[in-house]
Amino acid sequence: MKMMNFDFRYVEQFLVALALTSLTVIAHSAGMNLARRYFRRSYSSEKDRKHPGAYRMVMIGIVAIMMATHAFEVVIWTAYYVLRGIVPNAMSAMNFSINSYTTLGASYITLPDHWRGLGAFESMAGMLMFGWSTAVLAAVVVKLHSLDA
Repeated sequence: MKMMNFDFRYVEQFLVALALTSLTVIAHSAGMNLARRYFRRSYSSEKDRKHPGAYRMVMIGIVAIMMATHAFEVVIWTAYYVLRGIVPNAMSAMNFSINSYTTLGASYITLPDHWRGLGAFESMAGMLMFGWSTAVLAAVVVKLHSLDA
């Protein structure tokens, strides 16, 4: 049985991705906490719940907070690409990052060989953060519907 050659570039990429994902988790935690506080402040009283359109406004506010949070997380990865010189300029780095984070992957940017796997690690982080946001949004919807009963 032949041993597979192990490429240590992926160890470095994994460690960098772990650090960037940790920053992403910290940012996402802050964003979800902001969404929670917004929900409690905006939909806490009986008067708030009876106001026409309050449900829609709460949902719009929470989704806006989530989108801003995800955008900030893309900027975290973008900053790394720019600061390390992995991508030639900020616009290209942002384009690559948003395509990787959202798992769209339709970027015209190709990372240098040494960093080729980093986009996939960013996609993993993005999927986890979108899952977290989805869980929070589902919890908000359940809470809103239980308050209507």
